Amino acid sequence: MEFKYKEPVAGFGDGLAVIQTYHEDFIVRGDQLLQLVANLKEHGMNEAYANECMDTYCHYDHATFLHHQDEEQSLFPLLLGKSALIDGMIERLMLDHEEIETAWKLIAEQFKKPELITNFEALEQSTIEFEKLLRDHLTREDEDFSPQVQKILNEQQIAEAGEKMADMRHLSV
Repeated sequence: MEFKYKEPVAGFGDGLAVIQTYHEDFIVRGDQLLQLVANLKEHGMNEAYANECMDTYCHYDHATFLHHQDEEQSLFPLLLGKSALIDGMIERLMLDHEEIETAWKLIAEQFKKPELITNFEALEQSTIEFEKLLRDHLTREDEDFSPQVQKILNEQQIAEAGEKMADMRHLSV
């Protein structure tokens, strides 16, 4: 079986739409991740679950990194210095990114070698913590940050952010 990252975004013409699409993907995949770990805890590892672990590893290992890079390199630079509120929000979101990536590493180490997973209880706790950090972060972005961003950026800046996101992936808009 081949494990390959599949970009959840169809187009990059709108940088804010890219961010939102990733958020929606993380919510759906987060539910799937929690269900996978519950299944592992209940039934133990088998070939199908091992494949699901590898697929999940492949997706999250790329998606979290790319999404954070999209924000940090394409979106945040357009917003820095616009207001103390926005600067503070960006600082908090970047701290979230570090926490999320650290939490993901605990899970990633296990998911990339699923045959070595033996402590399903510990995996479940790590996964719940990761998923909570990610959902709290997405909520902060969607409810607090995004409405502010939409007031500041114009259509051209939003399109430029999307183009930069595509460039980071070596894609054309």
